[in-house]
Amino acid sequence: SSFFSGSNITKCSTDLIRGFDMFKRFLAFILVSIILIINCNTVNALVDGDVQQFLDHREKSWPAWNITNLRNSDTKKDLIYPSWFEGYWVVSSQDLSGQSKEIVEYTVLFKKNESGEIVGDRANNSESIGKAILGDKIIKVKSDPNSFNNQIIYLKDNEFIESRVTARNQIFDDELFFSDEFFIQSFHKSGVSRLNQVELVSKFYKCNNNGLGTSQLIKPEICGFQYQATYGSKVGSKDIKAISANRYKLNFRFIGS
Repeated sequence: SSFFSGSNITKCSTDLIRGFDMFKRFLAFILVSIILIINCNTVNALVDGDVQQFLDHREKSWPAWNITNLRNSDTKKDLIYPSWFEGYWVVSSQDLSGQSKEIVEYTVLFKKNESGEIVGDRANNSESIGKAILGDKIIKVKSDPNSFNNQIIYLKDNEFIESRVTARNQIFDDELFFSDEFFIQSFHKSGVSRLNQVELVSKFYKCNNNGLGTSQLIKPEICGFQYQATYGSKVGSKDIKAISANRYKLNFRFIGS
C-alpha cells in the first residue's frame, strides 16, 4: 500500500484533475467558437436575405421608383465582385428603354485590391463607358485617392462632373452578383452648377453560353441587366419619383487577365 501513498498519488490525482479541467476549458472554447461561427453565419444569412428581398423588390418595381433608403448600406467598402469577374472584358450594352436599341461596346477591368477582393477599376471603367457614349467630349476620369466613392469626370470646354456614392449594398455568390448604388452628381459648366441624383441597380450572372461547357471557354460570359433612374436635384426628400428611367441589357466577353 505504501507504493501508492504519499506525494505520488497526490501528484497523479492533481495532474488528472488539472488535465480534465484543461480539457473542459478546451471543449468550452471549441463550443463557444462554433456557436460564434454559427451565429455569425446566421447573421450574415439574415442580412443577405434582407438585401436579396430588397433588391428583388427594387428590380420588380422598376421603373416606378421613388428615392428610398438602401437597406444595410455600407459605403466603407467598395463593391466586391465574385471571382469569375476578374480580368478584362468587352461589354456590349443595349438600352432597352430607348427607341434606337443601339448597342454600345466598351472594355472594363476587374482586379484584386490590397485585401485580395475583386473590385472594378472605377476610373478606367467609367472613362471607357463615357468615351463609348460621349466620344471625345470625355477627357479624363479620376478617382479620389482617399475614397473610392468619389470621382471627377473632366469634359471639354472646362466642364466637369463630381460624382459621389452615398449609399450602396450588394450580395453575390458563385452564380449571381446583385447590387444597388445611389449617387449624387454635380455638373459644373461656366460657373453654373446643377445637381442630380442617380440610382443604379446591377444584376449579373453567368450566361448559359449557348450550350458550351465551361471547359470550352477560358471564362464563361457574363449576362445581366442594369436599371437606372434619375431623381433631379431635390436632396433629402424620400417622396421624389424618378424623372427618367433606363434599363440596359449587358453581355461581358472575357478578353484576358
